[in-house]
Amino acid sequence: MSAYRFWRRALMPIGKLLFRLRFEGTENIPREGPVVICSNHRSVLDPFFLALPVPREIRFMAKSELFEEHGQFVRWLLYAFGAFPVRRDKGDAESVRTAVHILREGGAVGIFPQGRCVFDRSPFKPKAGAVLVAAKAKAPILPACISFQGRICPLKRVVVRFGEILPLPALSLSDDSLQNVREAAGSGGKNKWIA
Repeated sequence: MSAYRFWRRALMPIGKLLFRLRFEGTENIPREGPVVICSNHRSVLDPFFLALPVPREIRFMAKSELFEEHGQFVRWLLYAFGAFPVRRDKGDAESVRTAVHILREGGAVGIFPQGRCVFDRSPFKPKAGAVLVAAKAKAPILPACISFQGRICPLKRVVVRFGEILPLPALSLSDDSLQNVREAAGSGGKNKWIA
């Protein structure tokens, strides 16, 4: 058993108790095949909240600063749990290639399209990276939403909701050019991405 699967099973009861976790729409989670899991980003614990109800390993795209600025142990831990770095706002081609490779191998990639934690109730404004990855890998998108009141803290109710799978045609993406990807990301953000 991988470290990811071991810790997911071990932490499930703790997570449910500590954060009163409730999962909705889990029937929409594909058990196999490529999928891009896209969620809003409310706290640093969001990868943990998303991983618990998903019965397969999610390879999360994580900002490169986490790998570079928090010491060797954090770097090792991130890699051990399957995360890989992305340089934000720089069109990181290497991270896109990594994500596409994972998807073409039938894996699941977790992306927070906002690109950073948004702690308040600001409108959901996704960047284009998630649509770009999905388009290049020809993979569907699973929208998710993490919700709780105020700032995250123990004993506060956290709800993780999954929407219906969005096949690529649902984004009305004629090709994977940058202009079309940005347009699809914008329309998806308004109507379809948040479960």
